[in-house]
Amino acid sequence: MDPQAVGGLAREFFAGEGLKRTLSVALILVGGYLLVRLGLLATRRITKRKIRNRLGDVIEKLVKYGGGIIVLVNAANAAGFDLTAVLGAAGIAGIAIGFAAQTSVSNVISGLFLFSEKAFEVGDVIQVEAVTGTVESVDMFSVKIRTFDNRLVRVPNETMIKSNIVNATHWPTRRLDIALTLPYGVDPLAAERLLRSAAAATPLALAEPEPFFLVDQLGPNGISILFGVWFNKDDFAALKNAILPLILQNLEAAGMRPSAQVLAFAEGPAGAGGAAIPAKKAAISAGAAARSAAKTGAKTSAKLPEKSPKRARP
Repeated sequence: MDPQAVGGLAREFFAGEGLKRTLSVALILVGGYLLVRLGLLATRRITKRKIRNRLGDVIEKLVKYGGGIIVLVNAANAAGFDLTAVLGAAGIAGIAIGFAAQTSVSNVISGLFLFSEKAFEVGDVIQVEAVTGTVESVDMFSVKIRTFDNRLVRVPNETMIKSNIVNATHWPTRRLDIALTLPYGVDPLAAERLLRSAAAATPLALAEPEPFFLVDQLGPNGISILFGVWFNKDDFAALKNAILPLILQNLEAAGMRPSAQVLAFAEGPAGAGGAAIPAKKAAISAGAAARSAAKTGAKTSAKLPEKSPKRARP
């Protein structure tokens, strides 16, 4: 190539709009990069002090990618590229993608609500519908729960935001409720003393708050009692395994064996195996037999002609 021609092009570039445009693009890219970096540093400092880790990660990604897109669009405009057609096509594509990704967008928005509510965090034991386990991760689209039998369950954020969430480890202490049914004739106050002594003999049971005792109701099977013991949230299984056998021992020693529901069977005609028929079934069978006999009698009486009384001869 002719050196004179190259020199002419260079002079035109540096003397015309080319140099200004190049400097503008370079300034926007460098300045935008520095601004995005400063925004990320400021965001990380704020989120570490005031916001939990998962929500902080989401905010950092929004600042990073959002700032990068703004910088690139401004640099393209400074370079003289007409982005109208590109933005129009992107808008149409965005609408199509939006219809196809409604569930994903809903999960992202639901995840932001979950982050803001702070109802649970990683490591908490929660119950969502029929799933109970430990929270392993909280992401933009779903919450992953590890069940106690070592299964991983993925629950979408949209489902989480619509469901009732029970957080069993949110507070440092919990109460273990023990329901008992004692037979009539047992003194409830004496049973309360035995239950409280069992709680006092269990090291994992807290003295404060003190145990809760309630005579719940008088039912058909006996006296229903509710006894509650407070404990630290990490001692649930150990406390239950320790206090329940001790309660049974104390009640057995005092002759207060908890009653159980008894199913009564009536002696009826033996079936094919020689077993007695339950009372309800026997009653049903007897009723059916009575109805059958009544129908048979009605049919028989309908077939027999009525006898007219004989007249006395004169």
